[in-house]
Amino acid sequence: MTYSIIARCPDTGAFGGAIGTSALAVGNRCLRVLHGKGAFLSQHRTDARLGDRGIAALAEGATAAEAMAGVVAGEPGIEWRQLAALDARGGTAVHHGNRMYSIYTDTAGDGCIAIGNILANDRVTAAMVAAFEAAAGERLEERLLRALEAGRDAGGEILEPLHSAALRVTSPHGIDRCDLRVDSADEAVAALRGLLAAYGDQEEILRRVALEPDGVPVARSLFEASIARIAELGLEDRFPTARNRGAWALRD
Repeated sequence: MTYSIIARCPDTGAFGGAIGTSALAVGNRCLRVLHGKGAFLSQHRTDARLGDRGIAALAEGATAAEAMAGVVAGEPGIEWRQLAALDARGGTAVHHGNRMYSIYTDTAGDGCIAIGNILANDRVTAAMVAAFEAAAGERLEERLLRALEAGRDAGGEILEPLHSAALRVTSPHGIDRCDLRVDSADEAVAALRGLLAAYGDQEEILRRVALEPDGVPVARSLFEASIARIAELGLEDRFPTARNRGAWALRD
């Protein structure tokens, strides 16, 4: 009941993924990405620890096939799992357990791989990869979201609409370019599209806040509201912001 895609940008070293399911809160369980190193998916009766192990192997320089072999070997319950790996060189690997009972597929493309289970038909992942490749030149997050939309439009899950979805793309310094999650919605892919639009240019602001906090002015409205509340509560001695207002640069 899940379909997903992981992909890489060879120009920037970014890795990303998009995923949707009819269950809730998929974003914390199934998708693992690491800048410059790879991406790993673990779904269908998910054990999130498999994704952790897979991305750890990729971080050490393993190929996708090596990482997959290490995760699968001797793992109890592995025949219930559906896994995919993408390594730093663009290599891919998949595992479909023999306890999977539904329509399930995988499709590899140029720098990407899509997998899905409990699908309405066997064309879903192929449509996802086609949409990803057709959006070459767009930002990675846009390409991934178009792939997720294409999977939905190609039939998606067999019974349920997607109730949760996630979109994540890495960037240097361990700071994701975006990590957006819809944990519960009537139509999660559409909600994720709206969330990405609302997120806008916050990537650059959040990066500056993390890496150059002294260079980011404080919003004047928040600053003045804080001074007013401090005065209202008689806390000026504890929080002497008003007396030291020259220590902060403000922006309107």
